Amino acid sequence: MIQGGWVVGFQNRGHAILKDGVVVVEDDRILHVGPSFEGDVDRTLDAGGKLVSPGFVNIHAVANIDIQTLGLDTNKAGFASPRSYAVDGLGEVELTGERLQTSALFSLVQLLKGGSTTIVEITTMAPSRFEVPRDEVPALVDAAAELGARIYVSHKFRAGKRFLDDDGVWKYHWDYDAAREAMAYAVEIVARYEGAHDDRVRTMLFPYQFDACAELLAEVKRASKKLDVPVHMHTSQSLFEFHDCLRRYNKTPVQFLNDIGFLDPRTILTHLIYTTLHPASGYPQGDTSDLRVVADSGAHVAHCSMVYVRRGKILGSFSRYREMGINVPLGTDTFPQDMIEEMRWAALACKWVDRNANHGTAREVFNAATLDGARALGREDIGRLAPGAKADIAIIDLNKLHIGPVDDPIKSLVYAASGSDVDTVLVDGKVVVEGGRVLGINEADLIRKAADAHLWQKAQFAAHHPSGEGAAELFPNTYPRMGGR
Repeated sequence: MIQGGWVVGFQNRGHAILKDGVVVVEDDRILHVGPSFEGDVDRTLDAGGKLVSPGFVNIHAVANIDIQTLGLDTNKAGFASPRSYAVDGLGEVELTGERLQTSALFSLVQLLKGGSTTIVEITTMAPSRFEVPRDEVPALVDAAAELGARIYVSHKFRAGKRFLDDDGVWKYHWDYDAAREAMAYAVEIVARYEGAHDDRVRTMLFPYQFDACAELLAEVKRASKKLDVPVHMHTSQSLFEFHDCLRRYNKTPVQFLNDIGFLDPRTILTHLIYTTLHPASGYPQGDTSDLRVVADSGAHVAHCSMVYVRRGKILGSFSRYREMGINVPLGTDTFPQDMIEEMRWAALACKWVDRNANHGTAREVFNAATLDGARALGREDIGRLAPGAKADIAIIDLNKLHIGPVDDPIKSLVYAASGSDVDTVLVDGKVVVEGGRVLGINEADLIRKAADAHLWQKAQFAAHHPSGEGAAELFPNTYPRMGGR
C-alpha cells in the first residue's frame, strides 16, 4: 500500500487529485485508489509530502548512448556527408558486444530514474545505412528484462539514404531490396518479442523516416495491420523533407500519407513539425488543412520539444494541435531522458510560440505524458491510477526547497521539479527504483562503462568523418582546457 501524499487518481475519464490518499497494489495491478483502505497489506510505503503519479508513458526515447548532444553550438559534427560516407558505410559507427549492452542498460536506467515506466524506444540511424544493427533489439530486451521496465521495441529500416553530391546538392541513394530484407527482419522481431517477459515487452514497426521510406509505406501499413501492431515513424521533421515531398508528389507529407491509407489510430507520427500550419512552410498563415487530416484519421503526433528547441526549431503550436483534436503524447527523444523536464519544455515552448501564457498548461503536458501516451498505444491499463490498471507508479518527492510550497502538485511538478526528484518507481507492481536508485544496479560502475563507450563512439565518429578533423575539432569544448591540457 502507498499511503499519504498527493495521489493522481482517475475519475470520469480523466485525472483527479486526492490529498493524503491511498493506492493499494495487488500483484501487477492496482486494487484500490481512495482516501483510505481497511484491508490487510504486506507492506506500506509512506508517500507523505510526495506526488503519487501514474508512471510516465514516454512515446519516443533514444535508448542508446547518443553523441548528438556533442554537436550542439557547432555545425561541424553534422551528418552532411558525401555518398561514400553515407551510402557505402564508411561512416558507420556501431556499438557492439559489451558496449552495446552497456548502452542499452545505461539508457533504460536513466529513463526509469526519471519516472518513465513505459518506454517506446528508438535508436539513431544517422551513421548507419539501411537498418540498425540486428543485435540492438535483443540487447534492449535483455536490459529491460533485467531492470523490469515496460518497453516497446522495433527494428528500424529505411529504403533511402540521403547524401551530398559533389556540387553540394542533397540526393538519395535507394535500395529497396535492402529495405525489404530489413523489414522482413522487423517482422521477425515482432513474432519473437511481442508479449515477452510477462507482457512487459511489446513491439511495433518503425520505418525510420518518411522521406527515406515513402514508396515502401503502403507495404508497411499492410504488414502492421496483419501483425496488429502500431507503426511509428519520424515525419516532417525538416523543411527539406517537407518541400522534397511537394516536389516529388505535389503533396505535403500528411496529404501523401493520407492518400495511401497510412494514417489511422495505430499510426504515431513523430515530431511532425512542418505542416501547412508552420509559418516556414510557405502556406497562408493559419492554414490548418494538414492538422484536420491528421485529426480526422485518428493518428497521433509524438512531441519531443527539448531536442528541437535546442536545434532552433519548434512545433507550430502544441496547444493548436490539441485544439484541432489531435492526440499529442510526449517523448524525450535524446539525452537527457527526463520526462518531467520534457513536460516543462513542452509547456514553456508552447507559451512562447503562441505568445499566450494560458497555452501549454500543466494539465495539458501532464496528460500528454500519461493518458495521451497510453491512448497512442491503444491501452487503457497504463498512464492512470485506477482499479484494474497496471501498477506502474512514479512517486516524486515534492518536499524540496527548490520546488517550494505545494498547493497545486501538478503545477509544482511541471514548473519546478525534475527527474532527480523521483524517489520510487513501480512497474507491474514491483519496485524498480527506490530512494532514487535503480535496484540491482551499481551506478558508479555503469557510468564508468558508459563513459568508455561514449569516448569510443566519439573517436570512431571522428576517425570516419569525411572532413578529416579529429574529435577535438568536431566536438569542440565550450572552453579550452586550462594549461593547454
